[in-house]
Amino acid sequence: MRSRKYLATAFFVLAAGMAGAQSVQAEPLTPLTPDEIQYLEKGRYVLTLTHDPTAFRSDGELLVDGRYACDKRTTGIVGYTGTYVPPALTQLAFLYLCPK
Repeated sequence: MRSRKYLATAFFVLAAGMAGAQSVQAEPLTPLTPDEIQYLEKGRYVLTLTHDPTAFRSDGELLVDGRYACDKRTTGIVGYTGTYVPPALTQLAFLYLCPK
């Protein structure tokens, strides 16, 4: 009987805390550029062929990985050991996402 009382109290406290929480505003969506679309299409194709589990990530995660590889390239850090971005995505990011 006591465990039910503690469970009900915990549920009430959590529900009350969430009721007063503010909602988070998302950034407005912007359409993908043609280069970003090509990067995602070719990246998914290569990752699927190589059975890389990275292929199951969302488009946003893949774009973040590619942009991260571009940012690290400008500081001289290139390769999986420095960025933990798969080599296929790194090469595609250099072709399609990095400033030319």
